Amino acid sequence: MNNLRVLLLAGVSLFINLNLSAQKLPLRFGIKAGLNLSNAIVNDAAGTTSKLGCRIGGTLEYSLSEKFLIQSGLYYATKNAEVHALNGSKYIPSPPDDTHTFNASYLTVPVYGAFKVSVTNGFNIVLGVGPYVGYGIGGKTRQKLNSGTWGDGATETDWETFGNGVFDENRSWLRGTTLKRLDIGVGTNIDFAYHNCILSVGYEQGLRNSAAQDYHQGLQYRNSVMQVSVGYKL
Repeated sequence: MNNLRVLLLAGVSLFINLNLSAQKLPLRFGIKAGLNLSNAIVNDAAGTTSKLGCRIGGTLEYSLSEKFLIQSGLYYATKNAEVHALNGSKYIPSPPDDTHTFNASYLTVPVYGAFKVSVTNGFNIVLGVGPYVGYGIGGKTRQKLNSGTWGDGATETDWETFGNGVFDENRSWLRGTTLKRLDIGVGTNIDFAYHNCILSVGYEQGLRNSAAQDYHQGLQYRNSVMQVSVGYKL
């Protein structure tokens, strides 16, 4: 019986010590999931419309001090946009009445420097800012004629967003409406953290021109994303 008590006490003591040690570690992991409201900044279009998407991934946080942190992680995120009359200036005086819907999925890694403000016991606000790198892994782009038809009677067609476009000799102009896989930009994020639970609001702005420009020389396409997510620190 005495030996059992000693083992139980040793086990409880070990658990407490491990728990305290984990809380003191500068490195913490977590999870986040939420929504993206994405759009694109395009230099030659009649306008754009935002589209709703998702964002989910694992977080990593390294404490440099009590107030300064490095925030990173790996996220799956969609960055979509509707673009109206894309490259319309090339068809003056009669630009097409069409809509290109870009659907793109990325793996994204942000690296933010962050500053933590302690508001009350257990409640902190963390402001982060820095660069991100994204890599396109899939998605489809659809072109829809809002008025009229093509010669074969069709009103819409689609192709791989990160592919080579539509290699139809009668529609060679579609080849330029694809995106490069690599997306580089800057972002900012605000975490409202209560103990281990987090509510996050963020924004990402692409700096690299994502347009493939296989056909349309000079086309500029940059991602723009607003984010809202909830998370939990492990």
